[in-house]
Amino acid sequence: MKINDLIKENYKLLDKNDINLYSYIIQEKTDFVEKNLKEFSKKSKFSESAIVSFAKKIGLEGYSELKYLVKWEREKIVDFDEKEIDYTYNDITLSMNMIKALNLDDLFKNLEKSRRVYVIYTGYIQKNLAEELKRNFLNIGLIAYTLDIKKDLELLNKNIEKNDIVFALSFSGENKSLIDFIKKIKKEIILVSITKLSNNKLSQMSNYNLAFQSHEVYRYEENTSIRPVSQYYVIIDFLVLKFLNYRSKNKKKNR
Repeated sequence: MKINDLIKENYKLLDKNDINLYSYIIQEKTDFVEKNLKEFSKKSKFSESAIVSFAKKIGLEGYSELKYLVKWEREKIVDFDEKEIDYTYNDITLSMNMIKALNLDDLFKNLEKSRRVYVIYTGYIQKNLAEELKRNFLNIGLIAYTLDIKKDLELLNKNIEKNDIVFALSFSGENKSLIDFIKKIKKEIILVSITKLSNNKLSQMSNYNLAFQSHEVYRYEENTSIRPVSQYYVIIDFLVLKFLNYRSKNKKKNR
């Protein structure tokens, strides 16, 4: 069984610290399998007891078994397995559970107050997602502007105001061009990132991170792989649904 399946099965037992630890382990797999418990605890800043507790919460005996599972996933030859359909289903389900459980009321308050909303992106998939998010926002009365990070920095800095909201879309959360673009924004902004679940730079920079679970399901060349991305759309669909629910609850309170 894959570690993300164990996460899904035991998700209700996990707290925020457990999810952050899982993100770190997935991002730093090599470091994790090469270090003993004491070394990894020191490097990651998670306590030894927290790491062991996490392993037990997801049904493992302890650190050694967790390390073996991560090592096996890292080293196994990636080829298509019929179980990948179930694994991908679990990824999508976990992504829905995570976004559903997030309390985004503070973000929604800022959205209601914001004068402008911007969406920046990298890559073809993220561009399509940005347009979909823009369309969905327009349907609920929010105007969003999509920006190309290669040419729209000057335009953004000319128009952006303090506390405007910027949505940043990046699968890995490590895209240097996107991160450099954000660092060059002259005003203090509210940054919302949508990335895969990992301990990535973009999520660390963000006021809010909306994360999803995804994994490589098939590799057919050394640097070419298939990795499902429907979770991206799950996140923006749930974002809009939760925002509509927030508005509805507030209307009832004010009647």
